[in-house]
Amino acid sequence: RRAARQRILDSLHALLEERPWSEIRLDEVMERAELNRTTFYRHFDDREGLLLALLEALGLELELTARPWEDEPDDPRAGKRAALTALTDTFVRHGRVLGAIADAAGIDPDIGALYQALADRLVAGVEERIRADIAAGHTTLEDPHEAARALVWLNERYLHATFGRRPFAAEPEVAVATLYEIWTRTLYGSPAEQEPSATH
Repeated sequence: RRAARQRILDSLHALLEERPWSEIRLDEVMERAELNRTTFYRHFDDREGLLLALLEALGLELELTARPWEDEPDDPRAGKRAALTALTDTFVRHGRVLGAIADAAGIDPDIGALYQALADRLVAGVEERIRADIAAGHTTLEDPHEAARALVWLNERYLHATFGRRPFAAEPEVAVATLYEIWTRTLYGSPAEQEPSATH
């Protein structure tokens, strides 16, 4: 059963790489998965439930990208670069799908609610880390919540615009370097004096 469910999710993922969610029919998803509609309804209630399941899976991956920063208390700049590299890699691999989900979130209330909940969790994680950095003397930001909210949505819009369609608007290394400079200047005043050099 798990294998069949994953095949359906993989099928939708592949189709979303090719065209918008609004143009994808359930029959196409199941044809590419080489399964029938009866199998679909064993795993999902409807077409929207399928997209919600895909969003949940990608949401977990997005949340994990922050770990290098959250788990690096002594060198926040290095942790931030590692986290942004992981986040950018996720958008390189899934940016077209995440863009389709973001578009659907503006139309479907259930998808919109789940997308907002994911964003809220990401903001909460960033806010918690900023508060820890304030306590450790790494930053002097006065409003951790609003700073976190602004930076998370900056990432979302910039990475969608850069990797939401092919050809990409910039190389991944350029995206990482750009976001790293914005984040570190906002949080810590400047990039590290001996920051790791971006690969070009």
